Amino acid sequence: MMKNLEDLLQDRVPVGILSNTHGLSGDLKLYPFSNSSDFLSTLTEAVAYNEEQKKFITVKFERIRKARDHFIIHIVGINTISEAEKLKGFVVYVAKDVFPKSKDGEYYFFEIIDSDVFDESDNFLGTVRDIIETGNNDVIVVKNEKSEMLIPIIERYVLNIEKGKKRITVRVPEWLE
Repeated sequence: MMKNLEDLLQDRVPVGILSNTHGLSGDLKLYPFSNSSDFLSTLTEAVAYNEEQKKFITVKFERIRKARDHFIIHIVGINTISEAEKLKGFVVYVAKDVFPKSKDGEYYFFEIIDSDVFDESDNFLGTVRDIIETGNNDVIVVKNEKSEMLIPIIERYVLNIEKGKKRITVRVPEWLE
């Protein structure tokens, strides 16, 4: 079953969590993981997965509307509050191709996670394992077998991001040399 789950989620990105019910007719609150989530209102289907229960379901959206910091959704076949309760805690995954195409100089986290990172002399530094949002700029966490380094994603240090090749060229910050 886990292999099937891995295959199912391989080309999908987690976009939010079903946190609570809304009303009595089976609606749920979907809290997005990103601040650029307006495209969620156009979704028609997704996969929802609950880590604790090790359970996934394919969901089709009947209605999605934006609320303050979340979305109110109605899933086809979920028509009561008790049915909706069973979906609380499920993470919603969507296919990568439903995201609007990122522009040059912009990226989605899933586009640069697992990218190989090289310095200006083409020396391999490691792989992007995480991205930290600091408020001012993002910071990539680059790991190799021996070490971990944090590199701010700003023009001074990140020279080139080749999203399709999963390759990033950086100028190593002076505090890491």
